[in-house]
Amino acid sequence: MNIDGSSKCICSMDQNQRGRMVNRSTAEKNMIIAAFITAVSLFGDAMLYAVLPVNSEEFGLTALWQVGALLSINRFVRIPIHPLIGWFYTRYPVRNGLFIAICLTIVSTFAYGYFYEFIALLIARCVWGVAWAFIKQAGQLLVVEAVTESKQPGKLTGLFNGIAGAGVVIGMVVGSLLSERFDTSSVLTGFAIISVLTFPLLLPIKTSSRGGLQHVENNKNSRALMLMVKDRRFIVLLLTGFVISLLFQGYVKSTLSYWIEMRDFSALSLLSSISAATLTGIILTLKLAADPFLGFWVGRFSDIRQSRTEWLTGSIMVVSILFVIIAFHLHTVLWLSTLIVLFLVSSIVTTLLDADAAQYAADSSNKHYVVSSYSMTVDIGAALGPFLGFTLLSVIGDTFLNVGAALLLVMCALVLLQVKKRDRKNEILIDVDNHT
Repeated sequence: MNIDGSSKCICSMDQNQRGRMVNRSTAEKNMIIAAFITAVSLFGDAMLYAVLPVNSEEFGLTALWQVGALLSINRFVRIPIHPLIGWFYTRYPVRNGLFIAICLTIVSTFAYGYFYEFIALLIARCVWGVAWAFIKQAGQLLVVEAVTESKQPGKLTGLFNGIAGAGVVIGMVVGSLLSERFDTSSVLTGFAIISVLTFPLLLPIKTSSRGGLQHVENNKNSRALMLMVKDRRFIVLLLTGFVISLLFQGYVKSTLSYWIEMRDFSALSLLSSISAATLTGIILTLKLAADPFLGFWVGRFSDIRQSRTEWLTGSIMVVSILFVIIAFHLHTVLWLSTLIVLFLVSSIVTTLLDADAAQYAADSSNKHYVVSSYSMTVDIGAALGPFLGFTLLSVIGDTFLNVGAALLLVMCALVLLQVKKRDRKNEILIDVDNHT
């Protein structure tokens, strides 16, 4: 009887293990589907960033400030709406949110090519801001669910960001090339039709529970929120996310063409004939093309070595050094090479930070709150970056601004190391208490 009992136990364990493997593959499958939907949804938005500044007349715009307003309003719309969408995902499945996002994406992308007046385009960009908030949180929730199952935050985050980032590359490069052969309206309409084709991708998405994640009772929720507000790791995670998005998604991305315009490329015959806008597009495209490979392999390596915090802080320190190098007037080739390396390392920093946020959310009892808070914080940084960047450039200049950015990054790295050191001490004390 003991042998039979043990065999039944082993069979039961095997079945449970197989069940976990099925759940894990299902969670990763859901995440990959959401990544493809994200990529396709980004086609129109990415094309707009490449085409709108140089072909603003085709969209019926009469002033440069209108271009800036259209490219930034969607970010400001996302900031107050993130908590509402976080609430939505606590009550409805992720698939419902993605369905709404696809509908809004189709409407906004079609409107880009159909309307030729500023107010209509501004409304379309606001609609896209809502769509992106739904897509962003849905993707992060599915990444968290996959991380909860497989415990590979670096690999999964890198995979998701890589697939989604490919949509930006396709939108910018293919959209720009097609707009030169055909009219912009036809290309954007085509992107809207492609978005329609993503509806069938929603059918295979199956999550374990409402919103794709497990829920806790309201009283436990409120207690968990109070603990997270007091948790240093959570606060540092939000602050670091804010600083990284402020500098990379906001400041660097928006002022890149200004930096290049200020440089003298006359000594380089190949680059002297290329405009600052074209060179900016080449560098951004190179960075976006490297994201799918660089983010995935770095994230996977950090999972294997289990040293994500060390890699993150090390990468932040490297970026701070690169900011200092860029701040000074070096040889053009060295300066341009440093700028390219800065963008590549920024991809590593973003992947590792997103992976850290996914791991924290997976370990948390209120995953939706973590995801919505992190998404909102990152969007605040990305929205403030261009404004603060250009304002401070006019006040203190690029040298002092870049050195200040480097010092801010060093502070983030030191705080991350301090929190990691404290967490390790707490783990050791818990292990000692358990053994005694």
